[in-house]
Amino acid sequence: MEGTVITTGDFRPDLDHLEPQIPKNPDALAEAMDNDPGGDGTGRHFPDLYARLSAQEPPEYASNLWGRACSAYDYLHADPADE
Repeated sequence: MEGTVITTGDFRPDLDHLEPQIPKNPDALAEAMDNDPGGDGTGRHFPDLYARLSAQEPPEYASNLWGRACSAYDYLHADPADE
C-alpha cells in the first residue's frame, strides 16, 4: 500500500506479534475476525484485519474475499431462532 511504512525487528517470543499473512480462506478469515485486536472500529489498533488484508492482496480480490468472510462470519454467529 503506497505510503505505508513497516518497521521490522528480530522476533522476540516474549512480545505480542501478528502473523504476517492473512488467511485467504473466507471461513478462516471469519474466525480470525473474532480475534482481531483492531476490529473495534475505532482505528486505534491499526492495522486491523481489513487493512492488513488490503495491504497483502490486490484491492478487488481483498474486497471480494472480505465480503465472503463477512457472510461466513454472520453465518457462524447467527441465532438459530432467526431461521
